[in-house]
Amino acid sequence: MSDYYNRNRGRKKRSRREKIGFYTAFSICLIAVSMAIYSTYNTMSVPQKAKNPQTETTQAQQVNQVVTGVKETLAEPKLDSTIPKVTAVSQENTTQPNTEPSEDALETMLSTDLTLTYPLKSNNILREFSKESVYFKTPNVWKPHLGVDFAGELGDDVCAMADGAVTKVSEDRMYGKTVEISANDAVCIYSGLGDISVSEGDSVTSGDKIGTVGSVPYEASDKNHIHVSVKVNGNYADPLSFIGNNS
Repeated sequence: MSDYYNRNRGRKKRSRREKIGFYTAFSICLIAVSMAIYSTYNTMSVPQKAKNPQTETTQAQQVNQVVTGVKETLAEPKLDSTIPKVTAVSQENTTQPNTEPSEDALETMLSTDLTLTYPLKSNNILREFSKESVYFKTPNVWKPHLGVDFAGELGDDVCAMADGAVTKVSEDRMYGKTVEISANDAVCIYSGLGDISVSEGDSVTSGDKIGTVGSVPYEASDKNHIHVSVKVNGNYADPLSFIGNNS
C-alpha cells in the first residue's frame, strides 16, 4: 500500500516537472519568435541614413562656385541704318510755271522754232513736266510726267497752242478724249477733253477753240484739268519751254 502510494506520488512529481519544462520551453520559443518578428519590423521601418550634411554643403558650394576663365561673347545687334527716302507730294492744287528752262529744254528750244500759247484762259499749272518719277494718286504709282496739266473748270474752252493741222482725234482709256495737232516738226497732244470741236484734217490757228475741259481718267483724283504733251522729232519735251519762245 505504501509502495503504491509512493509510486503515484513520484509520477505526479515527474508529470508536474515535465509540464513546467514544456511551458518554459514554449515560453522561450515564443519570446524568440517575438524578438525575431520585432527585429524584422524594426529593420524595415527604420528610415535610410540621412545624407552626410558635410557632403551636401560641399556640393552646394561647388554649384554656387563662380566659374572663371570663360568669356561669354554676345553678338552685337545690328541696327538697320538705312532710312527709307520719303518724297513729299505737294498739296498745292496749282503751281506757277518754271520760268528757268533746264539744259535739255534749251537744247530742245534751239532745235525748233515752235512757239506756244496757253490753252486755257486761267493759265494755272496743276502739274509740271518731269522726267523724274512723280506720284499718281489714282493708279497709286510713281512714274515720269511727260506733259503739263493745265487746271480749269469743266466746260472751259480749250484753245490751240499753235498753228497746225489736226492729225488725229481719238479717245484713250488712260487720258480720255484726245486731239493731236501737228506744227512743222512738233506735235501738240491735248488730252482730257470734254466736247471736241475739230475733226481730223482741219487746219487751226493759235487761239482757235478745239474743245472743252473734260476729265483725265488716269489723273481722276486731281483737280479738273487737261493734260498737254509736246513731241519734237518724236521725243517728249516740256510744253512750258515753248510758251513765249519768240517773244
